[in-house]
Amino acid sequence: METIRRIKKLAIFVSLILALVAGCGKKAPPVPWGTVVPKRIVDLEATVREGRVLLEWTAPKENANKSPLVDLAGFRILRSEGILVVGECRGCGEKKEVVHELKMGPKEETTGKRIFIFLEDHEPQKVYVYEVVSVNRRGYLGSPSNPVWVYWDHPPRSPGEITAKPGDRRVDLHWEPVHDATGYNIYRRLEGEEFPLLPLMREPLTETRYADLNVENERRYIYSVRAVRRIVKTEVEGTGSPERVGIPTDLVAPNSPSGLIAIPLKSGMELTWKRNAESDFLGYFVYRRRVREKEFKRLHEAPLEKEMYLDAAVEIGEDYEYALTAVDNSPQRNESPRSEAVRVRYMY
Repeated sequence: METIRRIKKLAIFVSLILALVAGCGKKAPPVPWGTVVPKRIVDLEATVREGRVLLEWTAPKENANKSPLVDLAGFRILRSEGILVVGECRGCGEKKEVVHELKMGPKEETTGKRIFIFLEDHEPQKVYVYEVVSVNRRGYLGSPSNPVWVYWDHPPRSPGEITAKPGDRRVDLHWEPVHDATGYNIYRRLEGEEFPLLPLMREPLTETRYADLNVENERRYIYSVRAVRRIVKTEVEGTGSPERVGIPTDLVAPNSPSGLIAIPLKSGMELTWKRNAESDFLGYFVYRRRVREKEFKRLHEAPLEKEMYLDAAVEIGEDYEYALTAVDNSPQRNESPRSEAVRVRYMY
């Protein structure tokens, strides 16, 4: 009997294992391809740059069902338009049309990246509403993005008579005002680069001057000014002004050296002094004159790196006056005013 019981328990255990294995092999119902579409874009933005509408958004990383998006084919730009009447839009949203299709290459990796596109063909006194739809490689569309509104009218003309005056770690810009402009955007680039999409400031300037303080000395900066006209809620930016170059230049000399001491030695007159603390400090020049002479003369060509100098060309019994200057390492080699002079007779 005991043997029979063991055989029955073993049979029940094996049946349970087989049932579990059979259950693991079952597959869920297939998901229809038409339901696997790119996730909706929610960060569409529209700005006006040089008389064109700039649309930008982030390409989705996943599908609407949160699965990875691996078959993004491109985007469709939808637009509806209406007439601008006393700050309001008549007809906006009534008819959407595809105004542009942006296709991605088969190996182009765009998911999660920012997408930029410029659009033209806009008419004055109109309002445009844009949306973007993602498309996968099977041709299925995601939901339209958040809508963005563009209030349009004639862009202002470009500013004229722009000047760029460089200074020490700064470039000062000035330009003539533009009729009907409500503000101005400043753009800056380096040699060999293109102007960025964004201006230097967050909001358009209301004045016709700007001091660029975020620059480095001796670098070549290229500027362009664009006038802005506010139409209801849209800053319509016109074309850029003629480019101007500004090269900030170090014009500030080091402080005058201090602590100069002259000691007569057998080998000559030994000079010592305190070291300057400027970060762009390069060295020193030593000046000397006899008491009967009117002008100081520099005693050497290259700046001294150390705080010591031996003047061996002295005569016993002569009275001398010495003074120092400090020079920086800028291309201009800015030189400080002379230090307080010390007078000493050479005797040993």
